[in-house]
Amino acid sequence: MTDLKIEQIRTNNEVKQRRRADNSAIVHGELWEALHELHADRVYIVQPHPLGNESMISIYFESKRKGVESMKPKIQDLKMSEVAVFCSDMAKNLYMFFDNIDEQVKDRFAKSLLSACGTNKVAIKRLSDNNHDWVGSVFCEFTHDVEVNEDEVRSVLHEVAMNIQYLLPEYKN
Repeated sequence: MTDLKIEQIRTNNEVKQRRRADNSAIVHGELWEALHELHADRVYIVQPHPLGNESMISIYFESKRKGVESMKPKIQDLKMSEVAVFCSDMAKNLYMFFDNIDEQVKDRFAKSLLSACGTNKVAIKRLSDNNHDWVGSVFCEFTHDVEVNEDEVRSVLHEVAMNIQYLLPEYKN
């Protein structure tokens, strides 16, 4: 390769890295805004990976209130086969809202995880790419029994999804 080509590749890689950093900052900002606007306790994104051959899910982006347990360490390289029903539901449904985890969440592992982390109510919004393929889900959780306006939650999560789903960097561990 010529020196000019090498320099051009290096410059392109630097631009990509800056763009990824900007996109990550935007994603974190959107989650933080949703957390505070909805008075939620935890907002995070579950992403399937590796894209194209999805076999695991992980959390990379999370915003939470002080004193609230993080979900991020609990959902890292979690095999989809361990939460198959829940992953299927996330991939198929544009939006889900559970205000009774024990009664409404069918997947035993997901139910156990949500309950053990103190989740009382959860809204989940599907994220899609240009081909309408599932690239992740935004979770908005409430850990205490508060009155939640489901229409407002749906609207805010829809706005978050529209603002980030095409910016969301591919999950890489």
